[in-house]
Amino acid sequence: MFKVARTLSVPALAIAMMLHAGIALAGEKVNAYDEVAMDGFDVVAYFQKSAPTKGAMQFRVEHKGKSWLFASQENADAFAANPAAYEPQFNGWCAYAISEGYGAEVDFVNGWAILDNKLYLNWDAEVRDIFIDQQTERKAQADANWSEVHRGLLDGSVDLYTHESEGVDIAHPQQP
Repeated sequence: MFKVARTLSVPALAIAMMLHAGIALAGEKVNAYDEVAMDGFDVVAYFQKSAPTKGAMQFRVEHKGKSWLFASQENADAFAANPAAYEPQFNGWCAYAISEGYGAEVDFVNGWAILDNKLYLNWDAEVRDIFIDQQTERKAQADANWSEVHRGLLDGSVDLYTHESEGVDIAHPQQP
């Protein structure tokens, strides 16, 4: 827990609190390539079009320290108004992997699913299908593991599998 000495002046206390808030905001490990979340895919489009759709820099929203791109101003506005309604679970990391206690990249084109009105991403289509078939158990286990795995992604103490390191032919940023 963040503690402030009693001898700090009000301005010093305010600065300390702002620095602490900045540390908390910087503490998100979002799946991003070159500071762009979701390899530039529009998260709102997964819900509205049921398809992966690339966003554009002109329709950008800053969230969790990353740029989120959208295919239209309407989608950008919808996300900005309620990011929690659209952002992927587990900051865009593989839901199956999180359920197993490690981190992994995802296939934004073939590894996604919307379950209970939430976007889940997975390593590839095969892993997505396993996650869907076992969704009750997998979602519960991923939710239970997320805090620890997220902490491990931040400090490097948890395994993080990449498509490149595993010899999978998915390059990032991924294209539709």
